[in-house]
Amino acid sequence: MIIDPASAADAEAIAQIQLAARRCAMPWLPVLHAPDAVRRYFETMVLPVEKVLVAREDMRAVGFIAVRHGWLNHLYIAPDHWGTGLGTRLLDAARADESHLQLRVFQRNARARHFYLRNGFREREPGDGRDNEEKVPDVRMDWVRVT
Repeated sequence: MIIDPASAADAEAIAQIQLAARRCAMPWLPVLHAPDAVRRYFETMVLPVEKVLVAREDMRAVGFIAVRHGWLNHLYIAPDHWGTGLGTRLLDAARADESHLQLRVFQRNARARHFYLRNGFREREPGDGRDNEEKVPDVRMDWVRVT
């Protein structure tokens, strides 16, 4: 398993990982965008401006993380790689150059909330969903490097 910076060529694989992970982890979440729109989003809005790291197994993308200006905006693992420690490895790789990170996670996503709490994040502020595209309640979490 290697973790390296993503390129524009990774947009399709990243989109497929995100779609599969959301479908498996959050079947209750509304689907707002077609797969092609998700790929275009990563290709034009995420990859050009965010620090995106991709985990590869035998050259196949199996997970990714995207960070920008202290916000962890995406962390998705292909469902067939859940429970392998890959999420922690990607998070650690992203945190290597950060002194703090924050994110928003859906309140109903207990698996993700537990993962972030286990990895040193703290829940700070619940949201009613008004500020996210899905209009689903979320919570802001943050992590600060202890020196």
